[in-house]
Amino acid sequence: YHQAIERSTCLYVGNMSYYTTEAQIYDFFARCGEVKRVVMGLDKFQKTPCGFCFVEYYTQDDTEASIRFLNGMRLDDRQIRLDRDPGFVEGRQYGRGKSGGQVRDEYRTD
Repeated sequence: YHQAIERSTCLYVGNMSYYTTEAQIYDFFARCGEVKRVVMGLDKFQKTPCGFCFVEYYTQDDTEASIRFLNGMRLDDRQIRLDRDPGFVEGRQYGRGKSGGQVRDEYRTD
């Protein structure tokens, strides 16, 4: 697991607005390098955005730069949180909370 994290070019992006678009994410993360793909987090029942996504770069250097420079910045009026991710696997785009979204969003007030 730790080796996969160290080699990964994938990021988990949390605390996003439900209204942030894929295009906004591409534009925001392109500040640190060429984005390979974005996978939007979806409510597992309604299939609507639920406040997280995965961003994959082509290089580890771009991934590191993104964590260094973009973590904690505001995107679509929310302070985002970035974490290294071992790599996106199909099915992880769905929220795991009881309501279908993220677990932490069950406590979110906005």
